[in-house]
Order: sequence, then C-alpha cells, then structure tokens
Amino acid sequence: MTRLNRRNVIQLAALSALGGSVLGELPAAADGPRQPGQFGPASLSAAIVGMAVDGTTGYFVTRGQTPPKVVTYDIVSRAVTDVVPLERGDGGWACTVSGGKVYIGTYSFGDIVEYDPATRTARRLGTIGPSGTNVFAATTAPDGVVYFGTYPRGEVWSLQPATGALTNLGRAFPGSQYARLLAADENYVYAGTIPSHIIRIDRGTGAKVDIMPAGTPLDAGLGALATGGGRVYAASAFGVHDIARDGSGHVEVPADEEYLVDSLTVTGDGGLLALGRLTGSILRREGDRLVKIAQGPEGDEGRGVALLPDGTVFAANGSGRVSILTPGQNTVEQDDLTDDPRAAGPELLQSMCAAPDGAVYVGGHFAITVHEPARGISRRYPVGGEAKDIVVWRNRMISALYPSSEIIDLDPRTGRVRSFGRIGNNQQRPWDVVHHKPSGLVLIASAPRYGSLQGALTLLDPATGKMDVRLDILPNQALNAIALDGDLAYIAGDTWGGNGMPPTEPTSQVAVFDINRREVVDRFAPLPGQPSMQHVEVLNGVLYALYKRTSGTWLAYDLTTGTVLRSGKLSGYGEVVAHRGRVYAGANFGDNIYELGPGLESAVPLHTGIGTNWYTVPRIEPVLGAREAWTAVDRNLALIELPT
Repeated sequence: MTRLNRRNVIQLAALSALGGSVLGELPAAADGPRQPGQFGPASLSAAIVGMAVDGTTGYFVTRGQTPPKVVTYDIVSRAVTDVVPLERGDGGWACTVSGGKVYIGTYSFGDIVEYDPATRTARRLGTIGPSGTNVFAATTAPDGVVYFGTYPRGEVWSLQPATGALTNLGRAFPGSQYARLLAADENYVYAGTIPSHIIRIDRGTGAKVDIMPAGTPLDAGLGALATGGGRVYAASAFGVHDIARDGSGHVEVPADEEYLVDSLTVTGDGGLLALGRLTGSILRREGDRLVKIAQGPEGDEGRGVALLPDGTVFAANGSGRVSILTPGQNTVEQDDLTDDPRAAGPELLQSMCAAPDGAVYVGGHFAITVHEPARGISRRYPVGGEAKDIVVWRNRMISALYPSSEIIDLDPRTGRVRSFGRIGNNQQRPWDVVHHKPSGLVLIASAPRYGSLQGALTLLDPATGKMDVRLDILPNQALNAIALDGDLAYIAGDTWGGNGMPPTEPTSQVAVFDINRREVVDRFAPLPGQPSMQHVEVLNGVLYALYKRTSGTWLAYDLTTGTVLRSGKLSGYGEVVAHRGRVYAGANFGDNIYELGPGLESAVPLHTGIGTNWYTVPRIEPVLGAREAWTAVDRNLALIELPT
C-alpha cells in the first residue's frame, strides 16, 4: 500500500485564478523513473453558498474550499475587503446578520458560527445535529433572534445572540428531512420543507401549522421564502405564492419562462425582488407578475438579492459572481470573486477526464480547467454550471452540467462552448457521461430534481445535436452510472431519486440497455436490500458494483450465472473503472483507491491518505497505454502508479 504525501511527490506548479487564460507554466519533470507527482491545484474557485447583506456590505461563505471562507465585499467600492477562514467545514448555506454580526450554519459538521467583522474573528457557538448535518437556512427575526433549518433531521433551531443559547424547536414537518428555507416576523418563523410545505411555527408556543396553499403539488419545488407586511411569499418554479400568515388570501404571482425563482426579498415599500435560477433574470413584482428588470449571469444559481438604501439592487450567484444594478439603469455591473486570490482557492472537484493526447480536464464549480502537463500549461474556462462528468469526443469534450441539465461541447484549445440544450424532463443532476464509439452516441445518466424519483437516460448524437431522453429505464429510480460492454449499456439505479421523497422501490437495480435497438432487454438487482447503487463497471462478463446505501458495499457479479462472486466493504462510495485487465475503485471518506479484481478475495488498498478532494465522488482516470492514472491528491492534480 502506498501512502501519498508531500515527501514523495514532485510539486510541479501552482495555478493562478485567471479564468479563461493560461494559469501557469510547469517546469519539465526530472529525468529518471516517473514518480507519483502533484501538478498544482486541480481547480480554483470562489463559489459561494451563504449570503447576507448589512447596509452596503455583502458577506459570503464559500463552498468547496476546506475550510470555507467568509468573504467581505464592499458594494460601493466593488471590492473584496476581507477574507477570513472558518475553523472547519465544507461550506455554509445558512448566513444571516443580527446586531452587526454574521451568523453562519455550516456543513458537514452542523456548526453554528458567529463572525464579528469588527474583530475579524469567527467563533463556533455550538453544533446542531450529528456529523453530516447540513445547516441549510438561516433568518433573523425583527427582535434579532436567529433561526436555522437543517438536513437530514429537518429541524428548526433558534439562537439567542446575546447569550449564545441554541434551542431545538423540533422537526418542521413529520417525515421531511429538509427544513430548507426560513423566514421570520414578530410572531412566527416559517419553514419551507421538501416535499413542499410551508410550516408556520409560533415563536412563543412552538405550535406548528401547515399554511401551504391547498392543491399545491408536493413536488412543486420551493426555491425561496420571505415575509413582510403580514404576508408570506414562497418562490417556486412558476413564480411566487403570496399568502396571508394564516394561509388564506392566496395570490399567484407568476414569472414568465423561469426554471425556478430561487432568491427573494421583501423591500421596504412592500415590493418584491427575486432572482431566476438558470435564466439569470433579476425580477421585480409589478402588479401580480414578476417582471424581468435586468440580466444577471445565465445558467447560474441565485444566492440572494437585496435592495440597498440608495435603490441599488445587489445580487449574488453560486459561481461567486455578483451583480450590481444602479438606480435608473437596466444593465448590471458584474464582479467575479474568483479574480481575488484571497477569495479563490483549491476546491472540491466535480469530475475529471484523461484525454488521449495527454491533457486532463477537471470539472469544478462553473468552470472547467484544461491541464496540459507535458506542455506545462493549464487554462480555466467558465461554464454555466458544475461539470458533473466529462467525456472526450473527437478533439473536444462533452460535459453535462448541474443544475441546468445542460449538455455542452467545449473546445479545450479555445474554451468555445456549444450547447446541445437541456435534458429537461425534471432532470437536474447528471451523474455519468460515456461515449459509445460504434454508434457515435453519448449516453448520459441523470437524477431528477429534489422531491422526484424518476431518473433519465439521454442519448445524444453530437454530430447532429439530436437528443433522445428516456424515462423508462428504471421506474422510480435515479440513474447514477453507465458501464459499456460492446453494444450493451449497464445502467445503475438509485431508489432515492432526487432525495426528499420516500423511495417506492426496495432495491436498486441494473438495467441492461441495447444501444442499437434502443430498448431495455433486462433488469436485475445484484444485491437485494441495497437501495442506492453509485457506480458499475463490466469486465470479462463480470459486473462490479459499488453502493452508496449501504455506503462502501461492493461486489463482483457473474452476469452469466447471476451469482455474486465476491463482496466486501470499502471506506465509502465512488467510481469503478477497468484498465488493462484490472478493476479499480475510488471511495470517499478518505478518498482511498483500491484494486477490486479480477481474482482477488478482497479489495486491496493502493493509495490512502490523499486528502479530501471530491465534491461528487472519488475517481481515477487511467492513462491510455500505461499503468498510471490521474486523480487528485490534496486537491492537486496528481499522477499515480497502478500495480504491474
């Protein structure tokens, strides 16, 4: 077993954060045998999750950098003025201001942090929930009390800033794992859950009432919540529900051609400002409609929108881009936090692909980085989402993006992007992209939006741009992976779908899809009682499967006899890959790399102690014709040796 660390690597480069340009040059490797080496940060980002505004100052919490950072931004001068790291965590969706201090809820520890801009200190006040808790939402009541919402317990907590006392108000809605959205007024705190409910919680008694308008579908998808003037506003895919605090007087405020309204604020005059996810629209209520008043970054997720005292509209997006709309203007000024080296840093990775010409493509948050180690060059290209997977096609790459489900073709030499369009069909999270060379088709496995179960297989002909989206592969299951074996595609399922809805199937299955006939010819469950398969690979008639639930369970399954040949447990779940007659797997909770077979009695650890590197799942990308593979070590692009 090889333990990679800084003593036995060759440090070749550090990349700058200049998007769309050459990031850095790498000196030539030393003569002699190739050693496992690190090639500088695999991907740089200043992506954000949490946002709060106090006067003319914006506060952001980064995601993907570990630990996350609190970024202070002066809206008047259009500049980052301070960056302070937190103690631990991967990010913080929950961010609000009370009494001049910033209160943050993090993941994956569930910490509650008080950040004091005056002293530049971040103090952990406590932890709510077990390890793995995501504090998804925060809001401040008029009297300064702060509220937090969590996953997976779906709880609402209160914080008294004066004393630091944290109180659990219980699960927002029975059976829901998500207290995803929060708003508060003098008397109540309102929680938006998945499936879609709006729960009014009495701040004095704790009594809970569902005030969601009758007839609203449970999978409607709530994107934001706000309150003001005795009304509650719930943003969704169609626009905004405007209701009284007791749920009566429902008024629909539609927004034309929006995928989801995901940011919302009530202005001092009782008006509404909103952001449209993916469209980049900045919206304002005019009568009973939301009308676009300016264009922000397309393809992005909204993180928040605010109206400043002088009438300036300030908005932020998940990529780390901010938009400033001054009064009387209809075009925005934009700024990218990634351009500030204090805010940017090595991020958790989405995907990786090794090209035949020696280049390595790395998917990050709203950017793809093209590394050419042999030439000592790396370039960062902005794209409209998280590149969940990448595959080589001709002399370019094809990637599927979250959250838009858009499929793009990117030229790695120029960064020029061509869009094939969106998968649509309620799909949000692409997981696996493969190229079937005999037919020329690219196959994409995807999971649906939160609150839905049905995943899709997309068949794309890149030459013509024609897309065929199939929802009949595995009923009531997300699709997480595709293994090609000749003209058959083995497609792995996940009964949890997009999460938030109880599974209807007890066991995840594999669908066998005939690519030429374009039909499912078989379905089977390799291991009963396992609800979520993460990845599969096929080699010499044996299917290797790695499960997410129960995490780390793996098996080798004889496709001819239908029997399990080997099984065991890895540190977690990830991807499985076959290379030069051997099968390997990456697994999270250590980002360890294993050899699975063939012919092994148990999994053999190959590389451990390589840091936490992946936002999705760990993977290795073998080098064509060599017993080497690209991966990430301490968030650097790294070349590792495979057994001979």
